[in-house]
Amino acid sequence: MNIDNDLNIRDLFFPYVGLENHVGGHFCRFGIWIDGNFSWIDSSWAKRLTYKEDSLVTDATLKNPNLQLELRVEDGINHFHNVFIRKVTIKNNAEKEREVRLFFSHDLHISDTDKGITAYFDPKTDAIIHFKKDRYFLISGSSNGAGLYQFAVGVTEFGGLSGTWKDAEDGILSNNPVAHGSVDSTISLATKIPRGEQKKIYYWIAAGRSRTEVNELNRIITERSPAGLLLRADEYYKAWANKSEIGFGDLAPDIIKMFKRSLLILRTQIDNRGAIIASSDSDILRFNKDTYSYVWPRDGAFVAMGLDAAGYHEITRRFFQFCNRIISEDGFLYQKYHPDGFWGSTWHPWIG
Repeated sequence: MNIDNDLNIRDLFFPYVGLENHVGGHFCRFGIWIDGNFSWIDSSWAKRLTYKEDSLVTDATLKNPNLQLELRVEDGINHFHNVFIRKVTIKNNAEKEREVRLFFSHDLHISDTDKGITAYFDPKTDAIIHFKKDRYFLISGSSNGAGLYQFAVGVTEFGGLSGTWKDAEDGILSNNPVAHGSVDSTISLATKIPRGEQKKIYYWIAAGRSRTEVNELNRIITERSPAGLLLRADEYYKAWANKSEIGFGDLAPDIIKMFKRSLLILRTQIDNRGAIIASSDSDILRFNKDTYSYVWPRDGAFVAMGLDAAGYHEITRRFFQFCNRIISEDGFLYQKYHPDGFWGSTWHPWIG
């Protein structure tokens, strides 16, 4: 998953790292309503964007003096389950109690398309579900033990319709329960915060191949708590980043920190089945409508050399096994491959 500077989700990959992209550069927005005012997170907010130390869990601070609010946002993918969790800590800097509503919109292009998708509200799980064929995404959240405040599902990018995210800007959603075709959805979560105090809101997306699978993931999230799953992911990343046996000697702390951060960033581009991709950022789609979400065996080998030197052999072993599976009958590797092992696009002609 890729998130931009305004904390919008811009890319969401499943079931492989780098394949398939179910957002594809579109916007899954994050906004807030308070005292009758609505604001998407944008340039009007002062932001400090970083990660927790030695972790892939983010740690962002957002301030808006006009709204007298301060947000701390922690995002993470669970290391064991196909679950994205966002924790938002809201601090009320005003001299009165206020109601705050958070809004999350979802412009999902499932399997890289906006056609034939269904989105609906599921009262059994108190969640919105987007699906097409065997790709399911369950979206929900919690605030002070309560679930969704409101929701809306609708048509987007068709007939001049912008989508349900526009419906959010008055602070009230329609509660329309289903739509199909080219669709989007928006949910809201609400809480009341006394003056000078803070409250926490949790939001999550679970990805699976069936409704049964995402329902089970939602059960795990609610039973183990989103806070617990996010904490365990943070602990896992810290342990992984610090398992290298390299001796740092008298290197400066900033260089050691950069070494660990580099390892973690590399790991975000490596699928558990061995594919080491170049980049999952869909911004490159602006050029020729192709991506860098491919395995270049040459570039993957450079990454594997660095990981081997750092002692992360379990990852490089899977990469070498991946290369063994895709090598041609003539004994060579082509220019690039999809993360599932199929031959990638190319600009090299077959004639001389």
